[in-house]
Amino acid sequence: MGRGERIGIGLMVFAFFLGAGNLIFPPWAGQLSGENLWLSLTGFLLTDVGLSMLGIVAIALAGSPESLTRDIPGFLAPMFWIAAYVIIGPAFAVPRTSVVAFDVGIRPWLPGDEQSYLALYSIVFFAISAWLCIFPGRLITVVGRILTPVLLLVLLAIYIAMFLQPPVTFGPGLGPWANHAMLEGAVQGYQTMDTLGALAFGLVITSAVKNYGVTSRRELVRYTSEAAIIAGIALSVVYIGLFYLGGISRELIPDAANGGIILSYMVVYLLGDTGQAALTVVITLACLTTAVGVTTACGNYFHSRWPKISYRFWVIQISFLAMIVANAGLNTLLKLSVPVVLTIYPVAIMIISVELIRTWVVINREVVRASLLVVVIFSAVDGLYSTGLIDSWTFVRYIPLFENGLGWMLPGLSVLLAGWLFFLLKVRYALR
Repeated sequence: MGRGERIGIGLMVFAFFLGAGNLIFPPWAGQLSGENLWLSLTGFLLTDVGLSMLGIVAIALAGSPESLTRDIPGFLAPMFWIAAYVIIGPAFAVPRTSVVAFDVGIRPWLPGDEQSYLALYSIVFFAISAWLCIFPGRLITVVGRILTPVLLLVLLAIYIAMFLQPPVTFGPGLGPWANHAMLEGAVQGYQTMDTLGALAFGLVITSAVKNYGVTSRRELVRYTSEAAIIAGIALSVVYIGLFYLGGISRELIPDAANGGIILSYMVVYLLGDTGQAALTVVITLACLTTAVGVTTACGNYFHSRWPKISYRFWVIQISFLAMIVANAGLNTLLKLSVPVVLTIYPVAIMIISVELIRTWVVINREVVRASLLVVVIFSAVDGLYSTGLIDSWTFVRYIPLFENGLGWMLPGLSVLLAGWLFFLLKVRYALR
C-alpha cells in the first residue's frame, strides 16, 4: 500500500467517527470543566480516541469481531454483539443523529412548537436514511467525499474566529468537574459510543485494507494501526477546538442544556447567520451519513444472524424505531443513555484490552471470564447508581472511582492481574 492509500483509509476512519456525539459532548465538557479544561480533555481523548482506535487494532489482531469475544461463554457472546448493535443502532446512536441535526442545524431557524417540528423532521430524516440504505448509490460516495472537507473547513473557520477573540479567563470547574475533571472527561468520552462503533466498523475497516492486496496478518495490523493513528490525530485536533469553544462559552450561554445548543449559539456568535447556514447544511449531511453508515452496519449484522429475515426488513425496522426514539429529544436521550453505556462500555474495554495484552503475554481463558464477570457486576451497579435507584446502598461509595462511573476498573483489572500471575506461577512451578 502506498502512502496515499494509507492516508485515504485513515481519513475514511476519521469520517466514520465524526458524527453527532463527537460534535456535542466536547463543547459541553469544555464549558463545565472551566480552568480544568485540559485535564478534562485528556480524559476525553483517552476514552474516546484512545479506546476507539485501539478497538480497531484489536479487531485486526483478532481477525474478526466474533474472534474478539471468543472468551465470552456460549450464548453470552452473541448477546453482547446484539446489545452493542442495538445501542449504536435504534436505541441511542442512530436516533441521536436526527436529534443533533435538528437541534444544531434546524432549531435555531424555527419559531413555535419545537416538538412538532422535530416529529416532522425525524420522519423525513429517517425516510431518506432508510432509502439510502436500501438503494445505496453514488450519492453516498459523493456526499462522503464532499462532506468531510466541507465540515473541516467550517470547523477551521470557527476555530480561527474563536482564537481571534480576546483572551478569556476560565472560571472554576462546576460540580464534580472541580476536583475530578479528568475522570469526568473520561465518562463524557464514553457517551460518544465510539468504542462500540469501532467494534461495529472494525470489520469494514480491515476489509478496506485487504482490498488493496494486503494478505499477511502482520501487514494488516500495521496498516490498520496507521489508519487508526491518522484518524486519531484528526479527531484529537477537532476535539481540542471544540473543548476550547465550550470553555469560552460559559459567560455567553451559561445555562445551556447540552453541547448542541452551545455549538449552535457559538457559531452564530462567531460567524453570524452565514456560519449558522453552513453549519446547518454540514451537520445535517454529517448526521445523515452517520445514520446511513450505522444503520447499514446494523442491518447487515442482524441479517447475517437471521438470514431468513431480509436486510431490507432490518433497515426499515431500525429506521422506524430510531424515528420513534428520536422524538424523546436530545436531553432525554442523553439521560437515558448514561446507565446503558456505563454498563456495557466496560465490557468492550476489557475485551479490547485483553486482545492487545495477548500480543505480549498469555492469558488463560478462565481468567478472562472471571475478570469479565467482575466487570459486568460492578458496571451494572455503576449503571444502576447513575439512575438513582441504588442511592441508598451506602457500601458502593467505598468502591474506588465508583462515583466517577469507573467503579469496575480496579476490581476487574485486579482479578485479571491476579489470575494471570496465578497461572504464570503455577506453570513455572509445574516445570520445575
